[in-house]
Amino acid sequence: MTSNSSIAVVGSPSSTMELTLDVMDSASDRRLVGGMVYYDLRQEDRAVRVTGQITELQMRNAWHEKDAMRNVIKTRGSIPTMTGSQDTRTAVLSAGAAFSRQSEDDFWSHEVVGTVPSAGTSVKRLDQATLDGLVEAQKRDLFYVGKAYGDDSVSLPMYVKHFGNPATGGQGEAYHSLIVGKTGSGKSTLAKFMLAGYCRHDDMALLIVDPKGEFADEVAGYEVGDSGLPFRGILKGLSRPARRYGITQIRLEGYELFEDVLGSLGLDKDLNIRGADNKVELATAIVEIIRASDEFTLETLRPKKCLEKILERIADADDGYVDRIYKSKEPQDSLRKEIERIIGNEKHRIWQTWDFLGFLFERGDGSRPTVGQVVRGLMESDTGERPLVVLDLSVPGNRRDLEDIGDDFQAALDEDRDLFTDALQKKVIYRIVSDMRRLAEKIVSDRLRRGDRRNVNTLVVFEEAHRFAPKSVPVDEEDAKKLKTKLIEAVRETRKFGLGWFFIDQTIGGLDKEITQQVRCSYIGYGLNMGEELDRVREMVGADSRDVSLYRSFKDPASYGKPKDKRFPWMAFGPVSPMAANHPLFFNAFDGNGFASINSLPVDSSDRPMRLPTASMIGHGKGGGNYKPVSLSELPDDILS
Repeated sequence: MTSNSSIAVVGSPSSTMELTLDVMDSASDRRLVGGMVYYDLRQEDRAVRVTGQITELQMRNAWHEKDAMRNVIKTRGSIPTMTGSQDTRTAVLSAGAAFSRQSEDDFWSHEVVGTVPSAGTSVKRLDQATLDGLVEAQKRDLFYVGKAYGDDSVSLPMYVKHFGNPATGGQGEAYHSLIVGKTGSGKSTLAKFMLAGYCRHDDMALLIVDPKGEFADEVAGYEVGDSGLPFRGILKGLSRPARRYGITQIRLEGYELFEDVLGSLGLDKDLNIRGADNKVELATAIVEIIRASDEFTLETLRPKKCLEKILERIADADDGYVDRIYKSKEPQDSLRKEIERIIGNEKHRIWQTWDFLGFLFERGDGSRPTVGQVVRGLMESDTGERPLVVLDLSVPGNRRDLEDIGDDFQAALDEDRDLFTDALQKKVIYRIVSDMRRLAEKIVSDRLRRGDRRNVNTLVVFEEAHRFAPKSVPVDEEDAKKLKTKLIEAVRETRKFGLGWFFIDQTIGGLDKEITQQVRCSYIGYGLNMGEELDRVREMVGADSRDVSLYRSFKDPASYGKPKDKRFPWMAFGPVSPMAANHPLFFNAFDGNGFASINSLPVDSSDRPMRLPTASMIGHGKGGGNYKPVSLSELPDDILS
């Protein structure tokens, strides 16, 4: 069968919503489910071409359904001359994208179909050449991340537009996006495809909030995963400024954050204070002393003498804080003695703890920006210099940063210390979301007063999004409630300013509905096919049973025998492609190796990615840090390959 041969004809009954397709006998052995098809008709004296994706096939044989014949079948297995030859195969096609043109010399343009084709109208397989012809007028706006679910010969065009001026290929406003799928579904790789698409636009800025460290490791030059995608090479090839910030590479601000870091570094433990209430009183006392001091501030706390004065003030017999930290005399006396002993011991580990704490809040030479400065620099950057910024909140990445700083902060690497707590992350992210929401409105307002109609054209990506906007928050977690409220507010209000939000997670049900209801572009991978998750999928795509059935048929990528045979299926919904209409679009994502060439992306291969440390290279001892010395015999055989 040739590629432009009919595979079916329009049957009866059919409507503008759904067409019955009678499958041709010559196409009975072809893979049709998931394949793209099209048919032609005339409307208002214009040639119209309507596309769609087959989501289900049904076979019927009227003879096999007769009770009398079933007795024959159960003894003979078939009905002579009837079995097979009298089979009829039908499909129901929901119309997808439609295109029209006045004459063959014109480009195809999008059309709204308001009529039904005649019975017997030929339905053909949509091949790549025909598809390319339909979207020829939009080819500068198109990007490719996968092939049609049922036809590996057809690459599906997608929209990955910036949020700026439509005259330069933008959307004029921000779209919020969501990628969800079970672990191993290919979420991170698809997200990197999309980010590479956004990075083509030199007037768009991107911020990635990365609690796992995968994007940060890519930007830092490490080899991540086995997809083969040269993400860092693509960024360099596009001349996209890419910057990674760990916690130690930004300057922390604010007394709330100071109190949280104080506890996570274990200063209370260094003072032998164990009770939860006592730890809170200690942190409150230290903050009060700093606020009241004329000698030091949060930015100048690092010198040892500052801690000495704070400890002396706490232990002061007449006007100290010991009686607030402890209510009974015995622990009060013990704390005073402990403070006295510490002040007399220059090698006590509390001095290293304080040194690191002071470093995190220290202004220094000004080379470490604050969170506010990072946000402002991102959003106010000029075209051609707009960066991709990754905020690395991962424990491994931040511990590597401590190793890189040197031996000064070895005490901070103690495995018993939880340096990068959940509360610390939420406070930092709250500041980011709050600043971006406020700045987006201010920047756009200031520009409008000058006659400049540009928006901020910025995308914020949240990996592990349920950690920041969960479905429910425990009543005692104030930081989580504040962050979730602020994030919902931002998602609702920033679209018109050109500030978009992109969420990546394993489930839909784990996210607050206020977030998912604002999402315009959804990409749903394998694994959400049971219980509440399946219900949320139905809500998002309109509950068409055939679409949901095709999604449920997705095969687990891990079930393929060989890695090279893996397929990563996706269901996309919303304004994601010129081929999408009111139904989802199904595709298999590319692997990383061919992605760049398919999209004509330049790849800079001048530096090879580094390998992340393996388990044998990581220190296990208390205070051992991230690495341990190894002998030549312990190195892997392929260390230089």
